[in-house]
Order: sequence, then structure tokens, then C-alpha cells
Amino acid sequence: MTQLKFLLAPVTKRITQFEADSVNSRLWAHDPTLWTEDPAGQAEVKIRLGWLDLPNTSRNLADNVTAFAKEVKDAGIHKTLLLGMGGSSLGPEVMSLTFNLKPETFAILDSTDPAQIAEAAQNFPTDETLYIVASKSGGTAETMSAFYYFWEKSGGDGSHFVAITDPGSNLEKMAKERNFRKIFMADSTVGGRYSALTAFGLVPAALMGIDANKALDSAATMMAEAKKDIDNSALYLGAVMGEAALNGRDKLTLITDSAFESFGAWAEQLIAESTGKEGKGIVPIDGESLLPAEKYGDDRLFVYLRLDSENDEFVTELEKANQPVLEIQITDNYSLFTEFYRWEYATAVACHILGVNAFDQPNVEAAKIEARAQIYAYNQKGVLDEGEPTWEKEDVKIYTNVDIVGANLNSAIDSFFDKGREDDYVAIQAYLPRNNQTATSLQKIRKAIQEKTGLAITLGFGPRFLHSTGQLHKGGANNGIFIQITADAEADIDIPTQGMSFGTLERAQVLGDYAALEAAGRRVLRIHLSGLNLLSSLE
Repeated sequence: MTQLKFLLAPVTKRITQFEADSVNSRLWAHDPTLWTEDPAGQAEVKIRLGWLDLPNTSRNLADNVTAFAKEVKDAGIHKTLLLGMGGSSLGPEVMSLTFNLKPETFAILDSTDPAQIAEAAQNFPTDETLYIVASKSGGTAETMSAFYYFWEKSGGDGSHFVAITDPGSNLEKMAKERNFRKIFMADSTVGGRYSALTAFGLVPAALMGIDANKALDSAATMMAEAKKDIDNSALYLGAVMGEAALNGRDKLTLITDSAFESFGAWAEQLIAESTGKEGKGIVPIDGESLLPAEKYGDDRLFVYLRLDSENDEFVTELEKANQPVLEIQITDNYSLFTEFYRWEYATAVACHILGVNAFDQPNVEAAKIEARAQIYAYNQKGVLDEGEPTWEKEDVKIYTNVDIVGANLNSAIDSFFDKGREDDYVAIQAYLPRNNQTATSLQKIRKAIQEKTGLAITLGFGPRFLHSTGQLHKGGANNGIFIQITADAEADIDIPTQGMSFGTLERAQVLGDYAALEAAGRRVLRIHLSGLNLLSSLE
């Protein structure tokens, strides 16, 4: 069913060029010049390619985490809550959803929203739960804030805590001091978004009941294929991704059969954070409503993860509409680990084509710096500086850095969309509790904007997306229109020992990201609601 149409010629040419330039063998030789000529960048690349060999090098770890999972089960602990952001949590979340794990037995917490913190505390009481504190650096603000909260609730019971971190981090030191049940050392030669087959992925996987060795076996099949210069589907996917972007089709739209519908949440970070820099990038579109094929513009590449032919009819319509589609056949749940490896490899190849360093994230820190500045100001004054609204009516305020007009909310928002261009995408950034009710409302808003503008629409919950697509938003091409949605919390929760609340931290992150987007010359609009109940007014 794969039909690349007019992309076939440039992709074929690129594959031929790969052979002439020995791209595949150079990748396996850890040649940093594939991505950058900058000496500092090359040094970073050289210490970030350990993911290539993880199907082999993680074998001892697989045995250890399997034994640890049995220990935890024997101790009568039957719930697991993972505290982590980005690469520390997205892989495990996708595993839990793909393997249909009950949400009351395993979940991730990657939010500072007070309502979400409260829900996690209710669903994962300390006497029944193992808390995984996952952070490579050991200093991730969201993760550590959640840790302080649950540590206090547990009464300082280290037997209910596990750390996953890089050697020598502050988290490792703290975990030792507080007698955590276990400390797993992550592979320091693997960056966060490439870490699904390290301790960050395999520890939670084993606790879910996933066979860690079988998972590595699945990834190993793609690793073996990726070593080939020909008949290499990972290399081919990378060539398609890169050439599509060079030819104006930078909106990589994932279509998945329902069993794999969560995959995009992981792929989003990998693609966006790896490719989105130096004014370039591939925009991953995950979970978008399917429109009639003729409604899509000429900025799309579609990739279909096909398990049971659920979307065959739609894909056929896309092909008839002359849209390029690449199909990947999935066989079972463990294919997830094959796809982890395939897409990691493909993304590295696509970055080579785009001429960007796949293994750095130069713009991620911008929002963190701005958020820290907001927190510092809050500590000095006791309030956050939200600025003056551009538009205000009753229970809704709009803040924006472009000129808008409108007698009512809808017309004001429409005037913001008038700033859009044909090749733009819209990024909805919801700093709201991530639950089914909120997600359903936001999807309705997303579809309405999609139908109104004809543009590709992404949807991310904050601050989660800051560790996922945030790099692309600030470092990629200036073709994004950013809509932040915020609301006053019904109840706030203090962060123990930190002198502020989760609600304050979340709002500081909102304002920090707004400032970082504005500094990067992006078009930004924030819609602030006096209560979450008003979200339906935007549908």
C-alpha cells in the first residue's frame, strides 16, 4: 500500500547517495560528521550513540529488572506511579497503553497541574504504590517537585521509592541518603529520547509484566536489519522523512490502528526534539482527526502503522488524492520495541539529511530559564507577572503578541488565525489536567480549528510537551501558530520544602514558555479561563 508518488525519485536518489557516501557504515562507526562539523557538537554526538547497541548491551539489565519486578510483587506492592518527564516517561506510558495495562495499576505523572497531582495521589496511595523517580540529570523540576510531595505523604518510607538516573547525579546521592528500595543506573551514552531500551524503559516494563528479554529480541530484529546497506527499512524510513521535509512535506502525520494509537506520543518527542533546530524540522502530527482526503494540503507525509487493516480505506483515499503514504506492518504488541528502534534509527538518518545534530537540544533550556526568572520574581514579590490582557470579556482573557480584533471570543481568536500561512501548523498547548474529559474537549477544539483553517494541528498538555515538542517550537522553522490554554485551578497544592505551590510552578512554566516563544519570534496567543468549566465554550 506504500505510495510515495513524487517523493519516490528524490528518495531513490538519496539512497544511492547513501551508498556512495557510506552513510550506514559511518553511522555504525559513530562518525559525528554525519550530523555536524562543530567540534563541540561532534563531542556530544560521540557520547550519545550507545542506543545503537542496546538490544545487546541491555541484556543483563533485562535479567535484573525481571528479578526486581518479582521482588516488588512478593512484597505486596501492586501499583506503580512513574514520576518523570519526556524521555523518562513517554516510552513507559506507550508500553502500558499498548499492552492494555489497567490505569489503576500503572501510570505516569508528568504534570505540575494541581488537579492531576491530586488525582495521582488518590489513585496511587503510598502504602500500595512503588514510586519510580526517573530523571537523567536528577534535577528535573517537575519530577523532583512530585517526589517531594509523595515523599512527604509516605512519611519518608524509602522502601516505596526507586530511582532511575545517570551515575553521579544528585538523584543518585539523594536516593542513597534516603534508603530507596533500588537505584538503577541509566546508560549515560544514551540521550533521554533514545532511552526506551535502557533502564528508563525496561524497569517500568518489567513492573508491568512485559518480558524484557522478549522486548529486546524484538528490537534486535530491527537492529540486525539496520546494519544492512540494502533492504534496510529503518534507513529507508529516514530517507523518506528527510526528503519529504526538504520537499515541503514537513508535517509527518501518523495513522495508526487502534492498538498502536499511543505510539505517536513517544515518536513526537523523538522526531520534534531531534530534528527541530537551526530553523529546520519535521513536525510530527499525532492523534489528529481524520478528514476527507481532499482536505489535506501539500505539506503532508503520511505514515501508517498497520496492524489489522483498520485504516485501509482511508489510506486508499489518501493515495487517490495523490498524498504520499508509507506503510509499516505491525505484527503484535512486542512490535512496539521493533518500532522504537526503527524510528530512532530513521530519525538519526533524517537529521543527517536535514543537516542538523540529532543529539542536542539547544533551545529546550530557553523556556526553563524564563520560568526560573518568573519563579525568582514570584519569590521576591509574591505574585507572578502575567502582563496585561490584549482582550478581555467576563471570564476570559486573551494575551497575545500580535494585533487581534473581535467583538466576541470566537472573532478575536479568528483574527489570530488570520495571521496564518498555507504551510503553517497550529500548536494547542493546554496547561490543564490531562484526563479523558479535558482531552475530549480539546480534541473537539482541535478538529474545529483543523476544519476552519485547513492547517495541521498538534495538541500537547503542558508542561509535558516542553520536554517533547518544545525544542521544535522554539528551534524549528517559524511556521507554528501557538495557542496556550490556561485556567484557574479549583484547588492548589503546596510543594513541600519549595516555598511555592504546584499551581504557581505550572503558571510560571506557562509564562516562561510564552516568553521563550515570543523571543524566538513566534506568534503566540494565550486564552485564560476563570475556570476549567469554561473550556467547552471554545469547542
